Amino acid sequence: MWFVCFALLLAACGSGGNGGKNEASPGAAPATSSSSPAVETQSAPPASEDKGPFPVTLTHMKGEYTLDKKPEVIAVLDTKFVDQLIALDEQPAGSVTAAGSDTDFPEYLSDRLGDVKVLGTRDEPNLEALVALNPDLILMTDFQEQVYDSVSKVAPTIVLDFYEDWRATLETMGKITGKPAEAQAVQQAYEEKTAKLREQLAAKLGDGTVALIRPRTEGIRVHTSQHRTGSILYTDLGLKVPESVAAVDDTAYEISLEAVPEIGADYYFLLSDALFADAVKELESTKIWTSLEPVKNNRVYQVDSTLWIAYYGPIANSLIIDQAAAALLDQP
Repeated sequence: MWFVCFALLLAACGSGGNGGKNEASPGAAPATSSSSPAVETQSAPPASEDKGPFPVTLTHMKGEYTLDKKPEVIAVLDTKFVDQLIALDEQPAGSVTAAGSDTDFPEYLSDRLGDVKVLGTRDEPNLEALVALNPDLILMTDFQEQVYDSVSKVAPTIVLDFYEDWRATLETMGKITGKPAEAQAVQQAYEEKTAKLREQLAAKLGDGTVALIRPRTEGIRVHTSQHRTGSILYTDLGLKVPESVAAVDDTAYEISLEAVPEIGADYYFLLSDALFADAVKELESTKIWTSLEPVKNNRVYQVDSTLWIAYYGPIANSLIIDQAAAALLDQP
């Protein structure tokens, strides 16, 4: 039914603001690598006045698009882009919200967000709201491939790899907003911070292992070092991975309650949110869980999965390493 409504809205909006030669359409030349789309800057032609960092050509998963100037109305269909933009003192005009959250946007961003229109959820973008926003640039990931054809009719659309490292995404945001130097400075500050904490954690924990788990209705999800949050813990902070987790070649895997002791971690980060709060309570009430040595010794730390997973950007990531370090370094 929403396709019919969306078609009527598009008809009322004419071309949807996408009549330029730079349209990122389904027929555009594909990027050379879908796993890590490159972002290239083309030098501006000689001019009598300095145009700054524009024009800039972005190579993405659906082809290329050239920005002649900084976009004024940006719509984002993944919540991590909100964090990325705010890290550069920018913000989108509209954004989807995160699954598992009981608020539109998390508290850690609330004092830096102005009037951002809600565009549905990441899993179900509200196309009517997107049309009403009338953006001049849309950012999405291949996670929403099924709505790309419709979305790209509204405005030029950049499609980034859902699993792309946040550093590469930040570089793209720096180019889009005309702030490449600021993006580089944000990343450098993060790298310096993690390097310092990595030394402190290694000295404190030694060979102690850490697991990141998320109880859900369908089972207990264990995140590996291949997961983007797992990479923050195990690569950026240098925490040790339990052998059972390291043996899995995937970003995450599901286990039953009975298999929890087989994880064998010395410390646990327990992901919880409004969506699966009951699943967390159920786990915590079981004898299997309460009999674990880390539980008995208060080495389990409950953290917000919306912050730790949904907002994969430099601000959220910095908070994650702060919270992880504070929990682990405070251990007697």
